[in-house]
Amino acid sequence: MKHSVPQVALGALSLAIFPASWVLVSYMMQHKEWCFADFCVETQSARQPLVRNTLGVYYSFIATTAILVAAAKKFPLFKHLFGTRVQRCYTYTIGELAWFISALLLSLIVVPATVWNSYWSMLRSAVPAWSWIRLVYQTMILATGDSLAFLLGLVMLPASKNSFFATLLDLPYTSTLRVHIWLGYAIFWAIAFHLVFCIIGYSLDATPLYEKFFTVAADMPWGKSKYFFLMGMISFFLFAIITATSVAYVRRRHYNFFYVTHFLFVAAIAFAYFHASMSIFYMIPGICLYTIDGFIRLHSYRSKEHITNVVFEESGYVSITIATTKCGSTLPGQFMRVNVPSVSTFEFHPLSIVQATPDSVSFLFRPNGKETEWTCLLASKLASTPNLAVHLQGPFGKPIGIAYDTLQQVLVFHVAGTGLSSCIAAIELVLERNALLENIVPVKIFLFWSSRNMGMENLSWIQGHLKGLKNITVELFQTSDDPGDIAPTSITTTRVIHHRPNLRQLLKKHVSALVSDCGGVLNAGVFVCGPETFVRDALESVASYASLQKGVKLAVEVESYDL
Repeated sequence: MKHSVPQVALGALSLAIFPASWVLVSYMMQHKEWCFADFCVETQSARQPLVRNTLGVYYSFIATTAILVAAAKKFPLFKHLFGTRVQRCYTYTIGELAWFISALLLSLIVVPATVWNSYWSMLRSAVPAWSWIRLVYQTMILATGDSLAFLLGLVMLPASKNSFFATLLDLPYTSTLRVHIWLGYAIFWAIAFHLVFCIIGYSLDATPLYEKFFTVAADMPWGKSKYFFLMGMISFFLFAIITATSVAYVRRRHYNFFYVTHFLFVAAIAFAYFHASMSIFYMIPGICLYTIDGFIRLHSYRSKEHITNVVFEESGYVSITIATTKCGSTLPGQFMRVNVPSVSTFEFHPLSIVQATPDSVSFLFRPNGKETEWTCLLASKLASTPNLAVHLQGPFGKPIGIAYDTLQQVLVFHVAGTGLSSCIAAIELVLERNALLENIVPVKIFLFWSSRNMGMENLSWIQGHLKGLKNITVELFQTSDDPGDIAPTSITTTRVIHHRPNLRQLLKKHVSALVSDCGGVLNAGVFVCGPETFVRDALESVASYASLQKGVKLAVEVESYDL
């Protein structure tokens, strides 16, 4: 993939951030006047070599990650290994899980092992009267603090939407988002363990814990390690709020609440730094990358686009087209973040791109949830004011790979709800390629779309883009418990079926029948997009089908929008 001049410039800047961050931290440790925390590692010469060693572990891990991902792009065997799903019905891959486990092992074992003996000797020399059990607790307090700082340095790296590294290394957006979520939960538990050791260790002192952790003398000067207990507790409570509002149940049902509370991370990081200065040493690269990402996103507010066309579909979906020149190079399967100021000043909502041209982009969404939910508010606003102003960010995300794989003889798109948006452009791309083929068997396409809404067969994207085309079969599954009157379909290659789809049976019916026409060996690509339970059921069906059907080589691609 070729990169534009701005992307290359962004990449050079992003790459320079890592060695620059190392130099900055080294400079900060040599100049204690740069420390504004209550507890400054910069004033403790004995701890500075330990910080440098653990920073070395951190940067080595980042470099190793980049090398392995680059190798996966170069060598198909690596790419296949890292992209293999851990279990057949789960969406996360070996690469994602291996990276996360490696991060945990480094933070929980390697980092403490690097500093343990030095901390033990330092504390035993400083307070000879302490018993060995007290030394264990105090050493664990310091070691778990270092482990926590290591994890904090990792969590922000995958958080940037405008990440040149994700683009350059071809990292799927869902993968970076998933490890960000995992790291967030790991950080909360690391903070909790750090706090537990603090409580146990300092309970051996005569000073009551509530007084030590929550009070400070009114005339106590800053920088004497007397405020750092209180600063740490404030940071802990802020991280607890962020974690509680990030759980899937809250995030999916109260997205605006999750979105707003997530910005508490700024305060949480600030208080973590006031608690101990080294908390921020590992985070500098992530903070810089996120700051660049923030400026790029803010720049989107300077340019306004307008909605030029709105279609309220019979099925309850809403199609919108926006005039813009930002999407000329968009690839099938990518998405954009859309802000409608008249609906929400700050919220950007991710929407998959249905179609993109040099001068426009189209989206499909379904109003659902409460009346105060973003999609419901937008639909209500569009009913009275169709020509709304919008801000766009992106495109983001990885394109649908099977659409570009010319080895595939059959493509199956198994999607639910607005997951249809992801595959329309991919289907059109393959159909265009079919039209250019001469004396070559065209790729056969099967679209299985599930939705609870009635009237799905009359969707404009189905009627206007797939009607009457060759080499494509469309089957629609209306999954509502109350199907009502069965509406006739106007597309001869489309069936409306009023029950939930069984992908295994669909593959057996449509794909297996083509094996004999392909000389006994058939390459088939399967794209699955929908809620997590829908995706898991589909993957289970694919695995079951693959184990029984001989002569079919399946390439499966997954997109779950429940993250």
